[in-house]
Amino acid sequence: MNEAKQKSLTINGRAAEAAPEETLLGVARRCGVAIPTLCDHKAILPYGACRLCVVEVAWGKRSKLVVSCVYQPSEGDVVETDSPRVRQTRRIILELLLARCPGVAQLAALAKEYGAWHPRQALPEGEARNERCILCGLCVRVCKEAIGQSAIGYANRGGRRAIASPLGVASERCIGCRACVHVCPTGALHAEDAGGVRLMRELRTPLALTRCRACGAPFAAAKQLAGLRGRTAVPVETLETCPDCRRALTGRRAKTGVLTNAACETRGTGSCQKS
Repeated sequence: MNEAKQKSLTINGRAAEAAPEETLLGVARRCGVAIPTLCDHKAILPYGACRLCVVEVAWGKRSKLVVSCVYQPSEGDVVETDSPRVRQTRRIILELLLARCPGVAQLAALAKEYGAWHPRQALPEGEARNERCILCGLCVRVCKEAIGQSAIGYANRGGRRAIASPLGVASERCIGCRACVHVCPTGALHAEDAGGVRLMRELRTPLALTRCRACGAPFAAAKQLAGLRGRTAVPVETLETCPDCRRALTGRRAKTGVLTNAACETRGTGSCQKS
């Protein structure tokens, strides 16, 4: 079987090569060409939700706009990432996003760059339930595809579309891992730890926190740790130790050369001294 060949193309007048199944966004980044994105994340398969990564691809006198995070280049593609047509399209997209999320810093910076000073039409009062959420879907997809929980999803339609837990009540599937919070590009989701409880605010879901075996401070949702116990070979005492204490303990062991039996078993070595 013949190996798939590299595809030759040009990006902004520069020659480039695309590997089989590589996206145009990936090629551009590898070549040092900046393309704005809001819904792209390395932990999630490309989705093309925000459309900001749109670029222009030409063949002779014909051209079309494509979403670069999902488009796989063809041999001979001539790509422009900042043409007037591309800039106009990005400006319109930003104006629509600003109508829903007028106070998001990331959008404001992009709006200044592309001249999208004002939203095309503000949403009616009360329709933007979370004015920081651009509905990119990263939180929904990371929870389903990477974590395997599907604890968060879409609710309602039109101007009232929002991210929420199923039926808008506390989610039984949420494990409090905060993956949704970390991937959100605009800071629309929040997790608050207080009094031994982690509240996933937008999911209306409180979760009990486990206390660190070493220092006693609450640090991780008990449901998250329970799930990890069945999916990893990491010793329980390591899972139930907070990151700060774990780093301190690892540092002390590195200096003394002393490991616990559990650590040796994890590394597949022989017997150990007791620490």
